Amino acid sequence: MRIGVFDSGLGGLSTLLACLRYLPSAEYRFFGDVAHAPYGDKDPQAVRRWTAEAYERFLAAGVDAVVLACNTATSAAAAPLREQSPVPILGLEPAIKKALDVESGPILLLATTLTVRGDKLRALLQRMDGAQQRVRAVACPGLMEIVEAQTTDWRAQAESYWRERLLPHFVELRPKGLVLGCTHYCWLEDAFRDWVGPGCRVYDGNDGLARHLWRRLYGTEAPAPGALPQVARVQLEFSAQREEKTQQASAWLASRGVLVERAGMARPRPFTRG
Repeated sequence: MRIGVFDSGLGGLSTLLACLRYLPSAEYRFFGDVAHAPYGDKDPQAVRRWTAEAYERFLAAGVDAVVLACNTATSAAAAPLREQSPVPILGLEPAIKKALDVESGPILLLATTLTVRGDKLRALLQRMDGAQQRVRAVACPGLMEIVEAQTTDWRAQAESYWRERLLPHFVELRPKGLVLGCTHYCWLEDAFRDWVGPGCRVYDGNDGLARHLWRRLYGTEAPAPGALPQVARVQLEFSAQREEKTQQASAWLASRGVLVERAGMARPRPFTRG
């Protein structure tokens, strides 16, 4: 079983980890289009083209399924790609429905500018009863870049971003649920839990996508997620900064206890968790 996982950067590794809990023995091809990142403030047509190029790359590698581990790429490109694809294409969407089903109060959604302004999110909110009244979508330009860059003070930068740009929305809305609408934000999930406190739960779409992947591949309901494997078969590829990003990605996975089975790879630089 070979699965392609695509993102504009390293954030999609959080989706890869979710998939590993259900399909630990699969072979994964991860491609990060860092040459064009971030996608969140780009033209939708350009995002569609770059995503299609990654999709063709995966098909050439013989994958059995393609995972778009990027809300922005899903919004811009999933529908046209699915029209003629010979393999399943799974796209990440914000876990709005789950948050609405669990919580009775307002929901705060954090996402990229393109996701917030896109037709796909608008249609998603229109389909869900009461979503337009209960969900506030807030664009977070620059937050993805803070996580991706992994500078020595990236956590402090992210906390400043929260206080200056997002906390005012949180104080005004007093949400019961916080939905992380970008896979990069998932690497700050523990920090977000600290920032919002016990009265607000944090949601992301990674587990739901991983379960959907199982259903598409096997036609049955997914089992309970297992523990992460200590070693995973992952081919890491990037459109730019290949050596640096490969090292960084390996370190991110190692921070969650997963070593990449890849011969001849140098020791990864330690990743500092948010």
